[in-house]
Amino acid sequence: MKKSRTWLYALILVALGVIVLLTWKLREPASPKTPVHTIAELKTPNVEYQQHQGKTGVRTEVILPDSTSVILNAASILYVPTNYASGNRSVILDGDAFFDVKPGKDSFTVTSVILKATVLGTAFRMRSFSSQQGATFYQLEGASRVGKSYHSATDNQPEVLERGQMVLANREIDLMEKETYHPEELETWLSDILRIQNANPMAVSRLLEDWFGVEVEMHGDASKARIITEALFFNASLDDVLSNLSDQQGFKYKIDKNKVILTF
Repeated sequence: MKKSRTWLYALILVALGVIVLLTWKLREPASPKTPVHTIAELKTPNVEYQQHQGKTGVRTEVILPDSTSVILNAASILYVPTNYASGNRSVILDGDAFFDVKPGKDSFTVTSVILKATVLGTAFRMRSFSSQQGATFYQLEGASRVGKSYHSATDNQPEVLERGQMVLANREIDLMEKETYHPEELETWLSDILRIQNANPMAVSRLLEDWFGVEVEMHGDASKARIITEALFFNASLDDVLSNLSDQQGFKYKIDKNKVILTF
């Protein structure tokens, strides 16, 4: 009888321990999550914006009131406040664009859902789509102060970038790192002379993603497709390039907004 009671007491103690543990877990504060911003949240209240949109497969140049030049890549949108000429040199980017900022008494700021850059007179490229977790920033000329556009639970320290320096950022894991790159690659992109050398279909797709700011999906078996040994395109549209490459590598393609589907 005593042995049965001992087992009963032991089971009760175990049950109480489980209840206490579950209660503690429920009361434990949840891990902080990176805030998710939208373009609408980035806009200044009571300020109207003019919207400039890039077309898929071609580059669209926008000249701002202070003569700052912006080259919008495919499916990219630039929001410019209507009071920009009155000293509010602050724009919002959803996409991929190159900025050649004219010096002025007021600083120039470009903000996306992930990054925020403040400059005076400089040239750089920012790629940051609101639909994607990753973002990049490439400094070509001058200097820029680049940081996260949201309050980070881990690190809010911005970076100062000069020629040949870049940042890689990821909103999902709340990370921003300073790296280096070859500025000649960005200068080649600006010249709009696309050179493809010794590239298999995977390499070609990655190059098209960077060059035209699109997402490329591949379907079917591309293992037997020929290697592009040498191809050169001058001021060519995405459709022009795909039409040429499809004949060489034997695929069909479809362009749907900001996405390219290659079927082998």
